[in-house]
Amino acid sequence: METMSGNAGNPPNSSDPYGKKKGGNMTMYALVAIMLVVGLVAGYFIGATLAEPSQTNDDLDDILARGQLFVASDTTWAPFEIYNPDTGEYEGVDIEIAQRIADELGVELVIKPMGWDAVLAAAQAGQADIAISSITITPDRAETVDFSDPYYMSNQGFLVKNGSDIQSLSDLDGKKIGCQMATTGAIWVDEHLVQNGNVSADDFVQYNDIPSAIAALDQGTVDAVICDTPVARNYEKDTNYDFHVAVIITTNEEYGIEIAQGNLALKHAINLIIAEMKADGSLQAILVKWGCA
Repeated sequence: METMSGNAGNPPNSSDPYGKKKGGNMTMYALVAIMLVVGLVAGYFIGATLAEPSQTNDDLDDILARGQLFVASDTTWAPFEIYNPDTGEYEGVDIEIAQRIADELGVELVIKPMGWDAVLAAAQAGQADIAISSITITPDRAETVDFSDPYYMSNQGFLVKNGSDIQSLSDLDGKKIGCQMATTGAIWVDEHLVQNGNVSADDFVQYNDIPSAIAALDQGTVDAVICDTPVARNYEKDTNYDFHVAVIITTNEEYGIEIAQGNLALKHAINLIIAEMKADGSLQAILVKWGCA
């Protein structure tokens, strides 16, 4: 897999990421999480089986001590994460969720934009505390990273240009299809169309990022682009393009926040915040705001 050299949706200088600083004291989420860490450490020393030794080294202490939450994201995936050059800020569903997590922990949010393949590895590699970037929870990914509880369910959509003769799944036979590499859309096309012989390997074009795939569709280099349905719908509404969603594939994919394996206190704190956002309606309000409900 190639490493993305840059993000079309990122600011010119992504080494100085935008962060929103929120003051305030440590909230109940941090306190509960710290209690969990203490419990894990105590359990280890008395021989309890609650946690392995490696699980007692949790990132939450570091986050609270530095006063910053470092979040990896591929900020080209509107409406979930995108850089707005007019405001100089990152925005979208995932950005607002990350901001809520930072606010509840009483720390500053620092977005670290990076390519998709780097995002998937960032938390486990220690390049960020968490990764939030429309990441589908899959068994393969869960072998190397941990996930929060799911906060959104998506499907896959095929974008085509208006006037295209593609109206159903069978119409994709023999067509040229584009996607962002290493996404669940890419996996679906490979497993269901390429391996079954409906689309040749040469006609399956994987790009480093979704803007490149969209540009190829706009220029007629590919006949269709597959991506998550909220992203597809967002491009369908974009008046800069002449697109519509021709085919929806029901995959019922659940998005989760990536966390390095063993960070039980951080995972617990995030899950508490997600649960509260679901209960108080704020998560639904964010989804409605960004047209994803």
